[in-house]
Amino acid sequence: MSQEIYDVIIVGAGLSGCYLGKLVAEKGFNVLIIERLSRERIGDKVCGDGIGLHHFKRLGIPEPTGPELCMKITKSRVYAPDEKSFIDVEGEGFTVNRLYLGQRFLREAEKAGAKLLDQHQAYAPIIEGDQVVGVKVLDLRTGSRREFRCRVLVDASGVIPAIRLKLPREWWVAEVPHREDYCIAYREIRELDVEVDDPSTIRIYLSSVIAPGGYWWFFPKGKNVANIGLGLQWKRGAPNPLHQFRKYIEPRFPGRVVHGGGGIVPTRRPIWSFVWNGFVAIGDAACTANPIHGGGIGPSLLSAYYAAEAIEKALVERPSVDVLWILNVRYMKDYGAKQASLDLLRKFLQKLSDEELNFLIKSGVVTGAEVYGMSSTGTLTVTLVSRIISIVRALRKPSLLLKLKVLADYMSKVRELYLRFPLSPREFPKWKSEVEHILLQAHHDLELETGTTPLS
Repeated sequence: MSQEIYDVIIVGAGLSGCYLGKLVAEKGFNVLIIERLSRERIGDKVCGDGIGLHHFKRLGIPEPTGPELCMKITKSRVYAPDEKSFIDVEGEGFTVNRLYLGQRFLREAEKAGAKLLDQHQAYAPIIEGDQVVGVKVLDLRTGSRREFRCRVLVDASGVIPAIRLKLPREWWVAEVPHREDYCIAYREIRELDVEVDDPSTIRIYLSSVIAPGGYWWFFPKGKNVANIGLGLQWKRGAPNPLHQFRKYIEPRFPGRVVHGGGGIVPTRRPIWSFVWNGFVAIGDAACTANPIHGGGIGPSLLSAYYAAEAIEKALVERPSVDVLWILNVRYMKDYGAKQASLDLLRKFLQKLSDEELNFLIKSGVVTGAEVYGMSSTGTLTVTLVSRIISIVRALRKPSLLLKLKVLADYMSKVRELYLRFPLSPREFPKWKSEVEHILLQAHHDLELETGTTPLS
């Protein structure tokens, strides 16, 4: 069994894996990216294909152009279950060709000096004591097995982590999420028989009948091409998303199927820790997607950006959890606090009936700007809560009135706790206990569902 040694090995050549590979290789370190797909298929992923402009601007990444860019988006329209009432949320972004975008990120990683090993499956970590020191890999073409050693191993393998869930359970980074905190999805790229009306607007539809615990969508990708799909909560008794698509959505959009496929999306708070001795998790492997709309490209790139800073420091000093910990601190304060807060909002919304959702959208109590604000900051403003309370009181819905106020309070408490994320691993157990206590109270007082089925 052959062995090779690298400074950093990244499992997964998705956008976050390639972006991290580029950033670390640019610093002069020896980087290997391991990917199960063949080189020409890297980037070909089932996805909603949408991303906000602000993510590119913030990280200084060139915007999609040419074949990468499908459509420039100026707003999102969120429909109530009755499909008559809606909220417009302004915000610039793109729908993209994921294959072309993924190939660009791969080229940039290799140009920076990262090496790609495609058609290989990483299947187990190599652990010595409490340190990750390498990875075991299967050659998918020949069936041969190899071992690679490294100073830092990164799991960027996606929603079902190839490595992270095989680490010792007592390590904080090895947290096992529950299926109920994920959405199962199916989508098709369809060439429609008619032209898309207002192709600069993406459309999101709430419906407990079509997409229980989630939503269905229509994202324009051209004058007569769209990404159309649905995601629903992955729980016991949930309907099959493909069946739901065929029954409720396909009849509305006659045309030719260009590509179809399903997937899984984490819609929850981030895992407790992204790091351990010699180990880092980023992107979907660390549950970085937005809990409300499931958008994962932007936060996955952000996690890669902070991971690159932490890894560079660890390679200069030592690849310990203490040195890598700065990734946790920066990500949790920057984005994780919002995620944790929105996770409570997500669970609350999943409990609302279509009648209640129709009311909230039709009444105009929530504006598009406030929806954008909630998604951006993870908070319900005092003004918004006061307005909701006044309207709900007038309609004599005291239980919903009380829960909205309680929800706002708990979202604020959770966000504040994450903004005070501990600066070192030694302070983490106490902080974790505080968060767990608040979350337990919130679930009890708001009668929220808790996960029961571990991800495997």
